[in-house]
Amino acid sequence: MAVSAELIKKLRDKTGASINECKKALEECAGDMEKAMKALEKRLGGLAGKRTGRETKEGVIDSYIHSNGKIGVLLELFSETDFVARNSEFKALAHDLSMHIAAAAPTYVSSEDVPADIVQEQKQVFMAEVTAMNKPADIAATIVEGKLKGHFGAISLLSQPYVKDPSKTAGDVVREMIGKIGENIKVGRFARFEL
Repeated sequence: MAVSAELIKKLRDKTGASINECKKALEECAGDMEKAMKALEKRLGGLAGKRTGRETKEGVIDSYIHSNGKIGVLLELFSETDFVARNSEFKALAHDLSMHIAAAAPTYVSSEDVPADIVQEQKQVFMAEVTAMNKPADIAATIVEGKLKGHFGAISLLSQPYVKDPSKTAGDVVREMIGKIGENIKVGRFARFEL
C-alpha cells in the first residue's frame, strides 16, 4: 500500500524515527498510525540490540539540580559520534536520566556493576531469611536468586521503572533511543548528591 508523505511526516513527528522506518511501518500496517507506532517501537528496540556492542567514545556530561536546591546529579552519557552527542534528543535523554537519578536514587548503573563482595554479602542475608522458612535446598536457592535479582534491580538505574513512564524501565528508554538514533548509547558514571 502506498502511504502519503503527510502520514509519514505525522508518524515521524510523533516518533522521531527515520523517514524510511516510518514509511516501512505505515506500509506494513496499511496506513494505521497506532499499529505503525507499535511496529516501530518493536523494530527500533530490536535494532538497538545489534548496536550495543559498538564502541562509545563521545557523549555529554549532564547536570541536574532539583528545584529545592537539595538534590543534584552529574551523569556521563556516551555515544559513538560527536554528531549524536550534539543532537537535542540525545541531550534531552541525558537530562531526563539525570532527573530520574535525582528522583529514584539508584546506586549502580546496572546489576552487572554490583561488586561481587556486595552480592555475596546480600546473598548471605537472604539465605539466612530463607533458611528460617525451612524450605528444601533447591527451592531456597531459587528464592534467594529471585530476591537478589529484585534487590539489585531496584537499585540499578537501567532496571528501575522510568519515572516519566513507569511502564518502561530506564534501560528500555535508552534502547529506544539507540534504535531511533542508530548509534550505541551507554550510561557511564553518575553521582547523586543530597543534603
